[in-house]
Formats: sequence, structure tokens, C-alpha cells
Amino acid sequence: MSSVPAWLNSSSFSPRARSPPETPPETPPPPRPPLVEALVERADPLMQAGSSGQQEEATSHDVSRSESSRAEQLQAELEKPRIDLNALRQLATQGIPDSGGIRAVVWKLLLGYLPRIRSQWEEELAKKREQYAQFSQELIVNPSEKSRASEASDGDLPSGGELRRESVEGDHPLASGQASVWHQFFQDTELWEQIDRDVKRTHPDLPFFNGADGGSNENQGALGRILFIFAKLNPGIKYVQGMNEVLAPLLYIFRTDPDDKNKEHAEADAFFCFVELLSDFRDHFCQQLDNSEVGIRATITRLSNLLKQRDEELWLHLNVKIQINPQFYAFRWITLLLTQEFDFPDCLRLWDTLLSNKDGPLEILLRLCCAMVICIRTRLLGGDFTDNLKLLQNYPSTDIDGIIVTADRLRL
Repeated sequence: MSSVPAWLNSSSFSPRARSPPETPPETPPPPRPPLVEALVERADPLMQAGSSGQQEEATSHDVSRSESSRAEQLQAELEKPRIDLNALRQLATQGIPDSGGIRAVVWKLLLGYLPRIRSQWEEELAKKREQYAQFSQELIVNPSEKSRASEASDGDLPSGGELRRESVEGDHPLASGQASVWHQFFQDTELWEQIDRDVKRTHPDLPFFNGADGGSNENQGALGRILFIFAKLNPGIKYVQGMNEVLAPLLYIFRTDPDDKNKEHAEADAFFCFVELLSDFRDHFCQQLDNSEVGIRATITRLSNLLKQRDEELWLHLNVKIQINPQFYAFRWITLLLTQEFDFPDCLRLWDTLLSNKDGPLEILLRLCCAMVICIRTRLLGGDFTDNLKLLQNYPSTDIDGIIVTADRLRL
């Protein structure tokens, strides 16, 4: 069995706080590795000597000052004529401050929606937004309106128009032909109903998606339209339950952009960024590929192998001793990009790192998932099948930055 790094055995990775010893030890403990030291200071204030209110206030001030400095650095990068993506990634992976719409612009750049040449942004955005408007007009169709439009366009045509008019007149709600717009309409209705059920369940605790005002209804409508258009343009995948959760952070960030023009076109921007993001994960949503080399089961196996390589003791306990199949918890983690495991602000922070990875989001996603398991290893090693399955399927509140730092240490 490979040796386990000392820092992995630290109880600082457990969300349970530890009480300080009543009497100091006779001999000082061996120094902790820097990673554990940092995690203990963040996650376990009881371990700090004299954690007074003044110290907490000073720490909060330091964090605020650090975020302000990072916001200035990000803004400086965004104002350059040619964006340095490597520099942008290095800053964004540390967390993007929630101010000035910076996160919205940075995410669009990291996802490849905005070009690196700043002078091309306006033209590219106008083109994409017009394209989305065309998608909406062509794919979201009322058959009655389409029939009236066809009749109007055929009115002055003598022969060809007569044939087309007969076709329109024969296209009615009871028509069963595959070419019938009504037949397609009823098929679309089934798709709309499936999407609508999931959209209404999206983040029920957030007023943005489920508030009492009309704004949340419009946001739900935007989610539904994006998912419907995506399904129509991707018949091989269509819509799969859970896509709404992956789309939600994008729409939220773009629609809360303080720039009014960007906010107005948030739906179009979210659609194209959703397409870009899903290009790295679309095989996970295709059931026919589940058992292939690119399917979800192969990805879960990669996660299991990473855990075995980095912490064989914990891997043996979970997979051999108590026999928890990684699919029981990792399927949701991976397919939904961790959107259901943490509070929404923490999810946005994780996505800053997820989208900033130069090797692609899947590689860092697997390391983040592995880090999540390792960060609660003390509790997992002491638990049985039932306790551990419940723990992994209902991940406890923890230090997000600690998970990100641990994931970085797992880099191959």
C-alpha cells in the first residue's frame, strides 16, 4: 500500500470543529505542512491562539483588500487591446470578486464566447445575439401563425402557390404526417412540459429563480427557451434532466450584470456559453455512450483511479471494505458540475476555478471531486456503508477554498 501523505490525515479536513487542549503539550507538535496550516487557520478558528474579534476583523479586512486588489488586476487585464488568457486564468482561478460585472465578462472570455481581441467584442456579440433571435423565431413556432404566414406568402403565386395552399389547408391539428407543423407542435409540447417541470424546480430557495415578482417568471422563461432551443438544435442529445442546473449559474451571472445592454441580451449570451460549456461534457448526457470510453461511467472510473492513486487507504476503505460504488455519489457531482453540492455563492466560486483551468474543465472537475472525498477522509474512515453514503450524497458544509487548494495539490 502506498504511504499516505501526513497532511491528508489531518482532522482539519473534517468540518467538525475541534476544541483546543486544556493544557499545552509538554513538547511542541511537529510543524504542519503549509497546506494544512492554511486550512486549519481558515476552517478551524478554535485551533488559532487567541482568536479574538480583533483578529477576525483584521482577517476580514485582509480578505476584502485582497479581493479589491484582484478586481483591479482583472479589470486591468480586461482593458488590454488583446486579452492575455493565461494571466486571466491565473487571476480568475483565485476567485472573481462579485462587483462591476467582472465575472460575467471573464466567464465569457474563458468559455471562448468573446474573442481575445477587445475591438472585436461588439461585432461578435451583435452577430451572436442576432443568431439567437433567429433560432427563437424559427424553432419556437405557433402552428396557427405559421399557417397564416404561409398563406399570406402564397397569395400571389398562380401554380406553385396553389399546391402550397393545398398543403397548408391539409395541415390541421389532426394531421398525422411527419411534415405537419401541428404534428411537430405536439411533439414540441411534450418537450416543453419536460423542461418546464425541471425549470420550476431550479434553485427553489433563490428569489432570482423562484421569487414572488415577475422577474423570476421571466428568468424561468429564459431558462426554458434556452433549453428548448438547445434540444431542437441537438436532436442526438435533446434535453436531459439536470441541464437546467448547469445553465442556471450562467443565466444568473449574465442577467445580474450591471451593464444594461448585456443584461438585456443575457439569454442569448447564456445560450452560447451553455453550448460551449456542454461541449466538454455532452457525452455524459448521452445514454448511448454511458459504457463507452467517453461516457459517464468511464469518467467516474477515472475519478476512482485518481483517488486510489492519491489516497489508497481511503480508496480501499470505500471501495473494498464497505463497497460504496462511486456512481452512487459521483454521478451527480460530475454531470451537474457540483451545482447541487454547495450553496449557490460557493458554486459560483468553484466555477471560477472550473472555467479557468488551462487543461479544460473536466480535468479540474475530477480533481475537485477527489478533493471533496479527501477533505472528509477522517469521517469516511470512521464510517460504515450507510453513514458514508449519506455523507457523500449530502456533502457537509465546508471550506470551499480548502477544497480548491487540495484539488490543486492533486495535480498530476
